[in-house]
Amino acid sequence: MSDHVEEQEMEAEALSAIFDTHFTVTSDTQPFCWSVTLMPVPEEQEEEENHVIIELKATLPLDYPEISLPDLEIQVVKGLT
Repeated sequence: MSDHVEEQEMEAEALSAIFDTHFTVTSDTQPFCWSVTLMPVPEEQEEEENHVIIELKATLPLDYPEISLPDLEIQVVKGLT
């Protein structure tokens, strides 16, 4: 296992701990792809409605984080144009 793969897997583990159910691994083979659903109010607080929700998708190049940066894509889920 290369150092890059190990570093990327450790980063995915850290992001999963931070974002909990809002973090998803969409591809667990290289190139790794991850997504994070972002909203102002956590879904657990049902008394407030989210009017804006986005999903941030990241595709990691094979040599990330040493040389290349991830390819980022923002997908509007709710509320933005």
